[in-house]
Amino acid sequence: MLDRKTYNLIKKKYGKVASWAVWGEVGDTVKSNTDNMDWIKDGNLLRTLNTSFVFVGLNFSGTHEEGPHRCKVWRNFHSGDNRRQNDFKLRFALLKTRYWGSYITDLIKNHPDVDSDRVMNYLRENPKELEKNISSFEKEIALLGGNPVLVALGVDVYKLLKDHLWHGRKYEIVKVTHYAARIGKEKYRKETLGLLTTFHRKLMRNNRRELPTN
Repeated sequence: MLDRKTYNLIKKKYGKVASWAVWGEVGDTVKSNTDNMDWIKDGNLLRTLNTSFVFVGLNFSGTHEEGPHRCKVWRNFHSGDNRRQNDFKLRFALLKTRYWGSYITDLIKNHPDVDSDRVMNYLRENPKELEKNISSFEKEIALLGGNPVLVALGVDVYKLLKDHLWHGRKYEIVKVTHYAARIGKEKYRKETLGLLTTFHRKLMRNNRRELPTN
């Protein structure tokens, strides 16, 4: 279980650019309450948080809108923009699984852009910027402790993680489809959990490691 001191340190350093795979309960619509941040006030929150897995997006897609459930920390991946947000699919996919409560962050910080192709072009043209973000990301992950499995949300971030962090098997890295893909929530959950289960079995076959059960 994550201790309070570590939680507060991570919140201070990365609370405005990262979050946890915990969301409010679904309300009247499938997209409802993704932006409800009342879970932060849960006195047992630390028992829910899971540092064994880190879900990694490429970059922040935009700024958070104002509204009734806003707070200053852990808002990433908890959008309330029902016109465009797909965070609800990630909530649906991870609900009541070992991945609920996992840490979620972006590899590239402070570079908002909804177009991943533009982001990748920017990184190719600015390799030092990529190096800086990779280094920062490793420091961020180190704060969690242990050796978490990195779950890449999409092809682009998976390639970057594999190219820059996989050498020497320092991290186990698995790719799943990004939740913004045009896919229904039921199919997305089935596909995502299937990929993670297959990855788990492969690790066990190769006797490399056992995925944590928490």
